[in-house]
Amino acid sequence: MITRMWNPSRKTLISAFNASVLIASLLSILFLSDFILEKQASGQFTVMVKKLIRKVNKTVVPPPDEVIVPLASAIKREVKFEKVSLPNTTSRHSSLTMGPDGKLYASTVDGRIKRFAVNADGTLGNPQIIYSLQDSPGQRTPRLTIGLTFDPSATADSLVAWVTHSTFTFMNGPDWDGKLTRLSGPDLETVQDVLIHLPRSTKDHLTNSIAFGPDGALYFTQGSNSAMGKADEKWGNREEHLLSGAVLRLDLAKLAALHELPLDVKTSQGGTYDPYEEYAPLTIFASGIRNAYDLLWHSNGQLYVPTNGSNPGGNTPASVPGTRRMDGSIYDGPQVPELTDILQDQHDFLFRVEKGGYYGHPNTERGEFVMNGGNPTDKKDPAELEDYPVGTLPDANWRGFAFKFPLHASPNGIIEYKGNAFNGELKGKILVVRYVNNKDILVLEPGGNKKDIIKQSEGTAIPGFWGFNVPIDLTEDIRTGNMYVSEFAGDGQITLIRPLCNDIQQEIVQAE
Repeated sequence: MITRMWNPSRKTLISAFNASVLIASLLSILFLSDFILEKQASGQFTVMVKKLIRKVNKTVVPPPDEVIVPLASAIKREVKFEKVSLPNTTSRHSSLTMGPDGKLYASTVDGRIKRFAVNADGTLGNPQIIYSLQDSPGQRTPRLTIGLTFDPSATADSLVAWVTHSTFTFMNGPDWDGKLTRLSGPDLETVQDVLIHLPRSTKDHLTNSIAFGPDGALYFTQGSNSAMGKADEKWGNREEHLLSGAVLRLDLAKLAALHELPLDVKTSQGGTYDPYEEYAPLTIFASGIRNAYDLLWHSNGQLYVPTNGSNPGGNTPASVPGTRRMDGSIYDGPQVPELTDILQDQHDFLFRVEKGGYYGHPNTERGEFVMNGGNPTDKKDPAELEDYPVGTLPDANWRGFAFKFPLHASPNGIIEYKGNAFNGELKGKILVVRYVNNKDILVLEPGGNKKDIIKQSEGTAIPGFWGFNVPIDLTEDIRTGNMYVSEFAGDGQITLIRPLCNDIQQEIVQAE
């Protein structure tokens, strides 16, 4: 373990957790389910509340590059939306998506799927509740459900959807508990588990959202098991696994060649699955992605992944010579020291994820030991971790980040706006909902040679894009340019975000 003295010449700011972080954390414990207090012991909840209160009273060290210089505005002309409350949408919805039948589908955190008819004004009819995922064990059982998307082959007359889910618990969750499941039929009544025994943290780092890539493969984000790459008490002393903290890719053509489903992808502790094997259907597309709720394949061909950084208190691993890395090489240095109880808050990032890239969350099973940008010089370095000795280089495969969020933003749901509202002012822009602090829709514009983020507009700059009650996901109806936002706090609800266009601007047509 390396212990370093605080250097005031580099950083002097000491800050406590914002009260809003506490509130959002409490909401995350409740994590959106009407059943949580019935299904979880109230004593567990009380313990977690006490721990969070202690967090508020503990000072923490912000990163040295906390001050963020805003980019140029991503919005050039006036853009206005109105927020319309939808009282018939009460519940905590983890994912929202438009179906091929023109209806809005919403998964709830306990495993129900709601299907809403969309009225001409964008409001929603009363939902049909689909219980097939809950009923698949033989009796109605809540499932902690995050990802929901439709297969590109799905049509209004032939629905096919994919969901990710785990055991319905938020503390002491069983390991190897994640599943990817295919639903089909007019009411998504046919349930087929496709992948089983994906990693699972003890809390709410789970098998998360799903997106189909331009290559026809299915991609999803897999949360980490730890805060900073090595087992720690706050996360149940669970070590990382080969598939945790990553973007995973499922090749459906290779999957179709299998004789039977589900495919068991447990990689250790009795499991034998090898994602590096030549014909493996499930592989690691990119690694070191700590806890990404959502992901976006943009029309520019890039994959963008907003990822939540860690609070203080985590540990990072020491390097282990001889470990196999993702590219097949064997790690032989440099030596990286273990760090414990790191006091530095970590930023949330938007990554432009490339195949085979590493994005900063260590994992000893993949031969990745340096957190974020390491600490290469005695000056301020990108995404540096000051606890490392000066001279600690980032991993040779570290790809950096496309955009840095303020501390504790918790960026989650992400989409590319495709409608032509406001003469196409938002078309091609990236929209991200920020769950904590800002509680808004942030507008980002990719560009340049690398397609990183070159412009941004805060949600407060756009009427209708701020003042949400803990937003976690969003989707667009590209026929109209309307959007729907899942607000998580309280009883939860879906809010309609409707563009306000004048006669000249009313070019809201179905995108190509």
